[in-house]
Amino acid sequence: MSVAVSGPHNVLVPRIEAELLRWIGTGETLMELVCRDALFPSGKLLRPILCVESARAVGGDTDAVLSFAAGIECLHVASLIHDDIVDQDPIRRGRASSAENYGISEALLAGDGLSMAGHAAMLSAGTADRVLDAARLVVDGMRHMCRAMLRETEIREDLTCGVPTALEVIRGKTAALISAACQAGALLAGATPQQAASLGRYGELLGMAFQIRDDLLPYTAQEQQTGKPALSDVANRHPTLPVLLAYEAADEAGRHRLTGAFRDDVDPATAHREVLDIITRTGAVVLAAQRAHEYLDTARAALTAIPHPGRLAELAASVTHQGAACPCT
Repeated sequence: MSVAVSGPHNVLVPRIEAELLRWIGTGETLMELVCRDALFPSGKLLRPILCVESARAVGGDTDAVLSFAAGIECLHVASLIHDDIVDQDPIRRGRASSAENYGISEALLAGDGLSMAGHAAMLSAGTADRVLDAARLVVDGMRHMCRAMLRETEIREDLTCGVPTALEVIRGKTAALISAACQAGALLAGATPQQAASLGRYGELLGMAFQIRDDLLPYTAQEQQTGKPALSDVANRHPTLPVLLAYEAADEAGRHRLTGAFRDDVDPATAHREVLDIITRTGAVVLAAQRAHEYLDTARAALTAIPHPGRLAELAASVTHQGAACPCT
């Protein structure tokens, strides 16, 4: 996604990056080199920032959750390495993916190594009871992610799977770990069960909005803005939310065109042009953006019982005002 983390959250970035380097090493071995290459230049660092800011929102301290937050980013980036292999995407964050740079075997093993570094970082944080509770949340979020990624492969090319299925994939693939990052940060800071649940809900809704925006980017932004190939979703025949909304709204001829564009024998550039035309004609871009706005509004409402929600509210606002990514902003 192209949503930038701005404002006060910027001061966290160098601290999180330094913590990541502490856990993956200097790059002297091939494992360390591939892990560093996957982690840096860093992306938005959304999940670790949300973990830290959720702790702060209930009166916690950055230092107490920093290693745990860095561990979450290691797990997230490990999943991206594997995702690029599954989708055969050669580009990640505007440059060659780990598999493209080092080879599939090396990337797979580095993803595993980065995942283990993430678990080690998480388990090093705070008091034992709180860490175990927080780690359980993150591991459960990762389980949901893996299931959703496999579900995504099951519905490839299937435009009849329906919008609820797309939302189910989004909830597992993206929202689950973001929710876990928020709730874990709260637990590590000693939040009440109600506060932790509210922050988990905020994270889930924010994650839903982020992924919907990501699904819109191939149709609303230039490739240099997204950092990934604009044709990726269509090339992999992923029935994302905008496509399924278009399929629902299209007439019979439009559905026939969409189905034809998702055939294996159609080259990705032609398929993308067809899909772009249909989702524009049916208003699916606007419909998907409205869904994202609804999730964001509900996410902000989930913060009402949180003592210091300001920075988390800013993060939600940054999604709403990301500019060119959607014509409705």
